[in-house]
Amino acid sequence: MAAINETFPSAPRGKRVIYPMIIGCAAGFFGLAVSIGASWPKVSQQVAQGQQWKLLAFFAGPVLAVLIATVSYLRERTLTAQFRIEDNVLVMGKRREPLAGLVEAVRDPEVMKGACRRWGNGGAGAIRGSFRSKRLGKFYAFLTDTEHAVVLRWADKVVAVSPADPEFFIYSARKAAGLT
Repeated sequence: MAAINETFPSAPRGKRVIYPMIIGCAAGFFGLAVSIGASWPKVSQQVAQGQQWKLLAFFAGPVLAVLIATVSYLRERTLTAQFRIEDNVLVMGKRREPLAGLVEAVRDPEVMKGACRRWGNGGAGAIRGSFRSKRLGKFYAFLTDTEHAVVLRWADKVVAVSPADPEFFIYSARKAAGLT
């Protein structure tokens, strides 16, 4: 059996990932607006006393923090939004799962239905970590869109990923595991 080496881009972020991001950003900006509004009387007093630099620091600090956090968050998510099969081993960031012994690889858009997070990220930017559901049991998820989800089953573990092209990924994973 030949070694399979292929990189798979993750599916574009789906509803289950985008909505928590939008809600989180909206809550952050709302909190920023409330804090600015609550402290505005004190800041305007300092400006009236000729301390305009404090006004600049007052606005620039939080805005700069939000911009840096957003850029680093999106950069980190973009870098980890790829996974690969490298010498017949599924590599998802630092996690490595040998494909030897793979029992099945199937599409499952409902992989997260009824799933409870044990640890990890449940939807802000990506769905990544350990989950449990009645249907799948304990499983590891590395998803950006549940509509493109592929479930890989071994005798003792389950992994869910969301490649941009699920059919090609399933073909490659089966070939790397020697199922085709």
